[in-house]
Order: sequence, then C-alpha cells, then structure tokens
Amino acid sequence: MKAPIPSYEKERLEALRGLEILDTPAEASLDRITRLVANVLDVPIALVSLIDEDRQWFKSREGLEATQTPREIAFCAHAILQSTPLVVPDAAEDERFRDNQLVTGAPHIRFYAGVPIRTSKGFAVGTLCAIDERPRELTKEELDTLRDLADIVSREVLLRENLMLARLQKNRSDALFKASEAGYRSMFELASVGIALVAPDGAWISVNSALCEILGYTPEELKDLTFQDITHPEDLNSDMELLTQLIDNKIDCYQMEKRYVRKDGRPVWVNLNVTKKLSEEGLLEYFISIIQNIQERKELEQEARHDALTGLFNRRALDAILPIAQARADRSEQQMALMFIDLDGFKGINDTYGHDAGDDLLRSVSARLQSSVRRTDSLIRLAGDEFIVILEGIVPGVNEAREVAKKLLAAIGEPIIIKDDVILTSASVGFSMYEPGSGKAPDELMREADRWMYKAKHSGKGRVMP
Repeated sequence: MKAPIPSYEKERLEALRGLEILDTPAEASLDRITRLVANVLDVPIALVSLIDEDRQWFKSREGLEATQTPREIAFCAHAILQSTPLVVPDAAEDERFRDNQLVTGAPHIRFYAGVPIRTSKGFAVGTLCAIDERPRELTKEELDTLRDLADIVSREVLLRENLMLARLQKNRSDALFKASEAGYRSMFELASVGIALVAPDGAWISVNSALCEILGYTPEELKDLTFQDITHPEDLNSDMELLTQLIDNKIDCYQMEKRYVRKDGRPVWVNLNVTKKLSEEGLLEYFISIIQNIQERKELEQEARHDALTGLFNRRALDAILPIAQARADRSEQQMALMFIDLDGFKGINDTYGHDAGDDLLRSVSARLQSSVRRTDSLIRLAGDEFIVILEGIVPGVNEAREVAKKLLAAIGEPIIIKDDVILTSASVGFSMYEPGSGKAPDELMREADRWMYKAKHSGKGRVMP
C-alpha cells in the first residue's frame, strides 16, 4: 500500500532540500549511529533514510548495498506521517506491506522499526530505521534506544541547518557588518550552536552565548585564552594539523570531533566546523568556528561499547578494536599479542557467597587488570569471568607477552576481602601472537588464545600457556 502524501508536503520538501544533504557523501558521525543501531538491536540492516519527492535516499546505511528505492514502496514514507515510531513486527502479516516488493523480494523485510527525523520546524524529512528479515518485537529499552539515537540524528540535522545559516553568514559577513551590526549580533547570539570568531594565533575574538554554555567560561574569560589552551591535549595535534592545511589553502574548511576542557575541568565532546575569512587582499583575517555539543551522543556510544558492571570494553567493542590493532601492527611492523584470561573457580565463589559477591570480585579483578596494563593496551570483559587483553607494540617473540601474563596473574592472585572473608583466586591464561602482515583473522587469534587457555586450565590452572 502506497503511503498518502501529507498536506504539508511542499513545505516538507523545501525543508529537506534546504539542508543540501541529498546525494552527498557518507558522514562518519551518521555511519557510527547506524552501526550502533545494527549492533544494539541485533539487526542486519540500519538506515538513515531521507524521503524525497519520488524516492527514499539513504544518507547512511549498514548492511544494505542499495542507495535508494522508489518512495511508493518505502516503509519510511509511512513512518514520516506518524508522531510516534512506526513498528511493524511482521510485514508479511500487515496489510500495508504484505504485497510490497521489499517484503516479497530482496531484502525480504519482515520486521521494521522507524523513528522520524525532524527539522527545527518539525517537518519529518526521513527516519532512522532498523530492518530484519525475521519477525520480532522490540523491548521498551530497545525502542527507547532507537528513539534516543534518532534524536541524535535530528540534532545532526539541526546542526546542518545552523551550518547553512553560518555559511550564509560568512558569505555576507562584510555586508552584514556594514549594513546592520545589530542584526548580525542578534543572529550570532540566538544561534543554538556555539559560534566563534578566532584570530590566526588562536585567540577568541568573539564568542556567542551557546559556546560559553558549552565551555563554562564567560566571554571575558575566554578572551584571555586561546583555543589551544582549552583543547584536550590528546586532540590538539589533529586540530592543529587540519588548521595548518586550511591556512595553506590545501582545504577550504574542516570538520572534526574533539574535546574541549571546560572551566570546571570536565572534558566535553564537540563537533567542530572551521572556515576562514580573508580580506579583500586575500590575507587571513580570522577563522569562523561552529561548535556543537555532542557529549550526549558520545556517552551513548560509550554505553554501547562498555560493560555495565566493570566499565571495561565489551564484546561489541572488541569486534571493532581488534582489527584496528592488527592494522596498526601491520603499519608499525611490530608484533601484537592477544591474551585470553579465565578466572579459576569463579562458579564456586558465586555459589558460596552469592552473585553480589561474584560481581564485587569481578569489579576488583577488573580494576587490578586495568592498573597492570599499559595505556596503549586494550582490556575487554568478554563474558562472565572471561577477559581479553590486547598487547600492542611488543618485542618479537613470546617472552614479553608471557611476562605480562605472569604480572596479571600475580595481580589477580592478591587476596580480596568479600563479606569479611579473605578470598584467594587465580586464573588460567592463554595467548596468541600476531605477526605483522600475516593476515591472520581476528577469529583465528581468538580461537588460538582460547585453546591455549583451556590447556592451561587442564594443566593445573593458575598458569600461562604457551
């Protein structure tokens, strides 16, 4: 069944086209969100879909090759008509979709959930949706997660609207300053994202209220600082490299996600867009920075990649971290080791002291492991009492990996007090080595380390193999 055309379609299409987003390249920030949807909801397909006059076009897609479909068969064309999410548990049983060629043919949609993406004026220009080839229901928590992520996409749309406004402001900046400085200041101050004029040396020339709210500084306090002073040290080099390219005319503008350090010392994640203003003689006058607070989105991403009990990376994060670590090993031509750790006798502790005590033990062990590995290494809680450690940049051979494993075993073996009892625990450790350029698959590394761990456990526990 074809979705009806809303009465405000002309205005909706004007809002969509005003974003200048159709048929544009993929954007990492949106691709991360569709990957999150696919992982968190365990669906093969996740999309950011935009509904144009005769088609739906996918700004971001996970698990689907097609870039667009006709609007008349689009599930999302129905979803944008609703004020609440559209959830179709079984499309084959739904009279609106049972004959749809996307149901009867590839990609064989059976389940669909879509949340409208809206502009600042409330027009639904598309959806964030999850698709599966099997019927299913969403829990309340899963639907809330989809809503939260769709809200982040809507904020990205609002950011694009503000960026379009800022671009218009840049193109007309000289005329606006000459014709109506008061009108410019009003637009500058009322913008919902942070806007700043920054001197070539990094000093803040002018900042709006939204930016001061993000950073926790007053305009007067910022004028005594540079952007370098409040940029997180780990992000400063990347920012300066892009700024140098902008000054040297190698790029016209740049966008990055970075952290500022607020006045209260807390880091805050932002999406930064920077362009430059030149004089009539072609000399650099200042930079125009558009700054959006994305801390909430980053926290959602963090939550999806971290174990709730211990705060360590989880299995979902491991799937992303391990291939990247292997790629770094290939580039640096340095060995990498993957260590599989399994606590000995954990079930007995649970049975004797209860699950709360078991959770306390896991938290204590996690903290000890965290303090025993380098910042360049990665520590993951795989499941239950199983942990993974990825050691990067180690010397050739197995000696360094074995020594690190013994250090971790010693940390785990320190007494732990639980319910006034002193608990002694141990672990069995197996590890595998990755040789740069070998092409060994992540699953193969995991299986090899797992096999050695079981050999260690069957050989008496509390030991490392090979």
